[in-house]
Amino acid sequence: MNYYILTLEQFESADKDQVSYVHYNNDGTQIIVSTTEVIAERYRKFKSKNTCSDYSFSNHADWVGDGTGIEEWEFEEIIYLQL
Repeated sequence: MNYYILTLEQFESADKDQVSYVHYNNDGTQIIVSTTEVIAERYRKFKSKNTCSDYSFSNHADWVGDGTGIEEWEFEEIIYLQL
């Protein structure tokens, strides 16, 4: 699994069938995704869901806004459904 922060434009180009988790930042301009796709054009790449989760806690004001972050279990238990 790959963990990225993408801009809206980068997310639009991603293969949604390979995306399993999506979380928009508070202003809706960036998206944390987990995907099986390898995305060369991205804003940021994380080594693991652990480092991605840690980033969201360190930057909670941008991503969650309530002093917490994205828990590691959320990447596996909250599934992205493409409409």
